[in-house]
Order: sequence, then structure tokens, then C-alpha cells
Amino acid sequence: MRKYIYSLANLIRKVGFDLNEKNDRRVIEMQKEISKIGKIEFKIEQYPDGSWVAESVNIDGIITGGKTTKNMSATIKDAVFTYFEIPPYLCVDTLLKGDNEPVILTQRMYA
Repeated sequence: MRKYIYSLANLIRKVGFDLNEKNDRRVIEMQKEISKIGKIEFKIEQYPDGSWVAESVNIDGIITGGKTTKNMSATIKDAVFTYFEIPPYLCVDTLLKGDNEPVILTQRMYA
């Protein structure tokens, strides 16, 4: 259900409606919390079958994963929004990543 609400909200934004997510108190609190720690870091493990798990190393309780890496970034962002209890209609990717901010993935290989 979250996915459908998220998609509908993005469609509404595309046609010109402003959902005012940047002024929602929950979003403001999330951004303050992230600002306090600087950034949310994840340890990402990928398995031979292509599946993966991402777990935050600096905020307990944010963990997610998938069967393929196709939508890894979106899945991780959804986990962050869910952790901070942001309703899906307020979830906009730009709330979690600033302009020109690199996305850093750490991959560990074991033999």
C-alpha cells in the first residue's frame, strides 16, 4: 500500500500540486536528527544469488534488502522514511540527499 500511495503522490507532484512536504513537522524532525549525526551510513552485503542486505551502522533499527540491486537506492531511502515514520505521500528522494552529494556504497568481498 505504501508503494501505491508514494507513486500517486509523485504523480500529483508531476501535474503541479505541492504537497508541502518540506514544511511537515515529521520531515523537519527527521532532517534535524540526520543533521545531528551528519549522515546515515550503511553496510551493504551482497550475496552470490544477487540478493543484498543494507543495515545502518550509525542508527540502530534501519535494515532493508532485496533480491536484486536494481532499486537498491530507492529501497534504502524507503527504509529510512519508514524508520522516521514519514507517511508515503511525503516521501521525496530529495529530502534525503542534497544536490551534488555523492552516494557511497561499501562492498566487502570474502574469499
